[in-house]
Amino acid sequence: MKNKRLFTYAFSVAALSSLVTIPAAAQTDIHVLDVGQGLSVLVESQGHYMLYDGGDRTKSSYVVSYLQGQGISSLDYVIASHYDSDHLNGVVGALNVFPAGQVFSPDYTADTRVYNSFQSIVKSKKLKKNQPAVGKQYHLGDATFQILSPSGTDYSDANNYSIAIRIQDGDTSFLITGDAEAESESEICRTGLELDSDVYVMGHHGSGSSTTWELLQKVNPEYAILSCGAGNSYGHPHAESMEKLQTMDIQLLRTDKQGTIIASTDGSSITWNVSPCNDYTPGDPDDKPAQPQTSKTASTQTAGGSSAGNSSSSQSIPVTTTYILNTSTKKIHYPDCKSVKQMKEKNKKTTAESRESLISQGYTPCGNCKP
Repeated sequence: MKNKRLFTYAFSVAALSSLVTIPAAAQTDIHVLDVGQGLSVLVESQGHYMLYDGGDRTKSSYVVSYLQGQGISSLDYVIASHYDSDHLNGVVGALNVFPAGQVFSPDYTADTRVYNSFQSIVKSKKLKKNQPAVGKQYHLGDATFQILSPSGTDYSDANNYSIAIRIQDGDTSFLITGDAEAESESEICRTGLELDSDVYVMGHHGSGSSTTWELLQKVNPEYAILSCGAGNSYGHPHAESMEKLQTMDIQLLRTDKQGTIIASTDGSSITWNVSPCNDYTPGDPDDKPAQPQTSKTASTQTAGGSSAGNSSSSQSIPVTTTYILNTSTKKIHYPDCKSVKQMKEKNKKTTAESRESLISQGYTPCGNCKP
């Protein structure tokens, strides 16, 4: 009798389970589209959509058709990170086809045809357009995203106006910074906002003027995604950015080698449509990471052993400290600092000026070698 009751109970549970539909785990997908030398990222979560940039003019129709292929009828958010043509043209194309809930763009103007087209489509469709505040969070399906930049209002380089965001779903996170340069990256690091992310979409197509040590160490990603065009005229990605990824053992995926890259997360793990290629070769094969310079001695000895220009070998000469400056990131380094190895020669300057004098000129000491 006991065995019969157990059998009946087991049968009933099995029969019941066959009638119950167990919902699939929530999923967020990050599509880094292959738009050549440009950037376009589609974020999908539970039937809600965000487009971050749209690539250049030649890729605008591709971006629109890709979105249509995903079954998208409207976009919750459209972010124009900044107004460079290789980011904005496809945004204009998408806004011409898809209704949009909110449009985010930075607070500056550009004297270009694509910028005028962007302003025109936003006005004609009466879209809600604003510059979101740093720290503001928004919901997108099962995910959220937070605004990280821009913090400033008067940049000499328009790339620094780029709207950077951090997307989070459960325990997984993604960082996208547009074309933000070292200046903006430093400001992002000083916001105090959470930056640690599993995936980093590389700033400015892997340019050496972005992806600073400061940002990488804050983000500490396991993966990096590079969006750039094969054989582009800018030499992207630059060798110093690739060297940093290798130094930190960050796995790399890149659109110029692998096409469109899709990362999918259920909030606890990330799966990919392709495996990391871990191809760290720069866009320009002749681009090599800069080698450290040897610090020069404070005085030169003559053949007779005395200091050149002095009549007595016993005369003391004040010893000055030699620093290496990165004129792009405005950082002060000791000559043997590991960051100097990654520095491009055009951004490198050797100086014997005092630390205090350099700081007064706007330079800040490196956080690694601490000069």
